[in-house]
Amino acid sequence: MNISIVGGDLRIVRLAEMYAKEKEINNIYTYGLEKYFEKNLIEINKNSNEDNCTRKKYEVIDENIKICNTLEETIESSDVIISGMPFTKDNININSPFSKQKITINEISKLLSGKTFVAGGIPKDLCDDEKINTIDLLKNEELTILNAIPTVEGTIKIAIEEREETIHESNVLICGFGRIGKILCDRFSNLGANIYCSARKETDLAWIREKRYIPLKYDELNKYSSEFDIVINTVPTIVIDKKELEHFRKDVLIIDLASSPGGINKEYAKGLGIKVITALGIPGKEMPRTAGKYIKDIINKILMLH
Repeated sequence: MNISIVGGDLRIVRLAEMYAKEKEINNIYTYGLEKYFEKNLIEINKNSNEDNCTRKKYEVIDENIKICNTLEETIESSDVIISGMPFTKDNININSPFSKQKITINEISKLLSGKTFVAGGIPKDLCDDEKINTIDLLKNEELTILNAIPTVEGTIKIAIEEREETIHESNVLICGFGRIGKILCDRFSNLGANIYCSARKETDLAWIREKRYIPLKYDELNKYSSEFDIVINTVPTIVIDKKELEHFRKDVLIIDLASSPGGINKEYAKGLGIKVITALGIPGKEMPRTAGKYIKDIINKILMLH
């Protein structure tokens, strides 16, 4: 079996490297990763009788990974096409930080007929195309839960690096008690922090109380805001606005994990001299090998590759 990979971040690079070691996979054809691989590329004998990518370039470390010069060559070589998480950030171009040129959604969509296309956050028009078998990884509950683990560990890393105090005995506010919020509360508590957690649902507030954390409704934040050393937001809508920020200490560290627009009024915080770190895509930046393994395991289950 061949697999083609188009674009994606470092976790997708690691995914390609892991697939190169699998017996069930013959070749991995890639496009949009050349900036990562280019320092290790060598020219291949142009007279070789192998497939249409052989006359191009191979990655030195593992010759099973083939670097194609065109998108067409890459996609026609396999029945399974894998792209990034997220697939796009602007709804125009695919997410391809290691590509030398932009790759548009329109460009790739024209080539996917009859293929199985795997990515995270696939646009609706592609999902609705009956000629394409789409698998949206962001809709996979198992992968979402697994991705929360490196997200939380990366957040702890940021909190340690950005402060001069220990997490132990720090007052930490977690906004949101979803998948990531639950694990954040657990891990920071295990490190000795005093945990405050805000939520809207009464059931979530009850569970927060059951875990022996301090439950807070969002309209109660001002009562405690001067006590917080670290604030971590997981809610993708503004929950900490001007009135909340005005009660925070200037030395509070705020980490926003939520997708745009996030949960913090960042401009107002900046005006107050409060540091806000927007930390998106932590699994791909901080723990790409683990995140890549999670992606591979889920794809293998769905496609029954083992």
